[in-house]
Amino acid sequence: RSGVLSSVHAFASDPKRGIFILFFLATVVGSSLTLFAWRAPKVSLGGAFALVSRETFLLVNNVLLLSAAGAVLLGTLYPLVIDALNLGKLSVGPPYFNAVFAPLMVPVLFLMAVGPVARWKQADLADIARPLRWAFTVAVVAGVGVPFLAGAWSAGVALGIGLAIWIIGASVVQILARRKSGTPPRAFWGMHLAHVGIAVTVIGIVMVKHYETERDVRMAPGDTVKIGGYEIRFQGVSDVPGPNYVAARGDLELLKDGQVVMPLHPEKRKYFSSAMPMTEAFIDPGLTRDIYVSLGDPLEGGDGAWSVRVYHKPFVDWIWAGAVCMALGGLLAASDRRYRITSKAAKAARLAAEGAAS
Repeated sequence: RSGVLSSVHAFASDPKRGIFILFFLATVVGSSLTLFAWRAPKVSLGGAFALVSRETFLLVNNVLLLSAAGAVLLGTLYPLVIDALNLGKLSVGPPYFNAVFAPLMVPVLFLMAVGPVARWKQADLADIARPLRWAFTVAVVAGVGVPFLAGAWSAGVALGIGLAIWIIGASVVQILARRKSGTPPRAFWGMHLAHVGIAVTVIGIVMVKHYETERDVRMAPGDTVKIGGYEIRFQGVSDVPGPNYVAARGDLELLKDGQVVMPLHPEKRKYFSSAMPMTEAFIDPGLTRDIYVSLGDPLEGGDGAWSVRVYHKPFVDWIWAGAVCMALGGLLAASDRRYRITSKAAKAARLAAEGAAS
C-alpha cells in the first residue's frame, strides 16, 4: 500500500503462483491458529490495571492495529463481494486506504513511544511526560524543518517525520536511562530495534509518497532529462541477444553536476516462448534515493527517438531497511533467555504438581 510496487498482469494471470500464495497463507494462518488453540488453556486474563498504565496503551494499540487490518481486509474483499452478488463493478484504490489507514496509524505511532515509558498496572502522566519532553521537542523541530529542507512544505510529511523522530527519540531516551541501571536484556533491545525499524519505514513511506517524481519523455540520442537533482542522458538503443530472448537495450547515463554517476541499461525484451514483450527496468539504488529507467516504444521521426519513463523515488530503500530491523528486533526479543527460564520453571512446577497428585 506504499505505492512503490504495482500489480503485474502476468503475475496475476499465472494460476500456479496464485496456488502457491494460497498455500502459503493457509500454512501461516493455520499454524498460527493451531498454536493459539494449543496454548489457549494457559492464557489468562491477568490482573486489573488503571486507565493510565502500560497495559492500557498496549491494549489501545492492539485495537487500533486490528482495526487497520480490518480496514485493509474490507477494502480488499468488498469489491469481490459486490461483484459476486451481481451488484456491479467497484474498484477500491489508494484513496480509500490512505483515508482509512493513516488516521488509525497516527495514534499507534504516538503511543508506541509512550507505552514503554509507562509503568505496569498504574502510571502517572507527569512521570511519562518528563523523560519524553526532549524527544517531543526534537520531533516537532524535525517535523517542521524537514519539509522545508526537502523543498516543498507538506503537512503530511511534517506529521509523518515528526512521529518517526518521536519514536526514535523516545527509544534513545529509554536506552540511555536503562543503561544507567545495568545491562538491559535482549527483549529490551529487540523492542527498541523493532520500534526504530517502524520509524525508518514510516520515513521511507512518507518521503517516497510525497516527493517521488515520474516523467514520461521523448528522447532522441543526445537528449537529457532532469529529475530529482540528476540528469539522464539518452545515448541510443541497440539490439542485444539473450539466452532465450532478443532485447532492445537502452544506453543512458545518469549525471550529477555534469559528471557521470552510473550507466543505465533498461531493456525491452521479446522472449522466444512468448510474443508478449517484457520491459526490464534499470534501477540505480542509493541510500537516499533510487532511480528507475524503463524503455517504452520507438517513436516515429527517423531520429532514433524512444519513449522513456524515469522515476526518482527518495528514501524508498528505507521501507525495506525498516522491515529488516523489525524482523531482527522480533528475533532478538524472542531469544531472551528469561523466556526460556520461565518456561522451564513452569514446566518443572507442573511436573512437581502432577507427581504430588499421583
